[in-house]
Amino acid sequence: MTCREFANLMDSYLKEEISPKKRELFEVHYFECDNCFADLKLRERLYSKEVPIVLKGKKPFLVWDLKPLLVLSSFLFVVILSLVVINNYREAEFLDGISNVEPPAYMQSETRGALQDETFRNAMSQYNNKQYIEALKLLNAVDPSSVNPQVLFFKGICSLQTNDPKSAIKRFDVIIKNMNPSYYDEAIFYKGIALLRLNKRKQALEQFNNLASMFSPYSERAKVLIGKINSW
Repeated sequence: MTCREFANLMDSYLKEEISPKKRELFEVHYFECDNCFADLKLRERLYSKEVPIVLKGKKPFLVWDLKPLLVLSSFLFVVILSLVVINNYREAEFLDGISNVEPPAYMQSETRGALQDETFRNAMSQYNNKQYIEALKLLNAVDPSSVNPQVLFFKGICSLQTNDPKSAIKRFDVIIKNMNPSYYDEAIFYKGIALLRLNKRKQALEQFNNLASMFSPYSERAKVLIGKINSW
């Protein structure tokens, strides 16, 4: 088959309106003549609207042009990721804001689990003066392994005030686990505060919901925070 004959049969071949005998001759020429092969692919593009890609030394093959789709996908991914990051930052900022509650005052007349210890009294003097780092050092000196609820509670508060909520939670958890009535309610409340500062919204809600269902002077404060958290 000549190149001219091949060209005349291209449309019939693409429309599958060619006889078996001519198809055989057509396809033999198709694989033997690079120029006719390229012409057929160009004609085929008009029918399928696909984009031809030619590799050097190889027969061209057809694929969809995915570049615009990949660019769009990348753009959308960046936009979505940015929105997620911004939302997480705003949520963390919001939770940190509502966790800024005044630390409980220490009264020298306090009798709950009170220690008759000079170092402890000095520590609480520093605490009332808002010198939380010095107060924590002195509280640690009272007894590093102490499970006294009063010592543990104010260690936890000092940790909160020095931006160490994880240490605060560990100390409050000891009081909660032992169910010590002296500082049990307060430990739950301030553990929730510490969780808010760690951006752990669900865990904080669990603490406040638990406290809100109790007969406690802290239950109303817990309900207020629940309302603020759920307003986000």
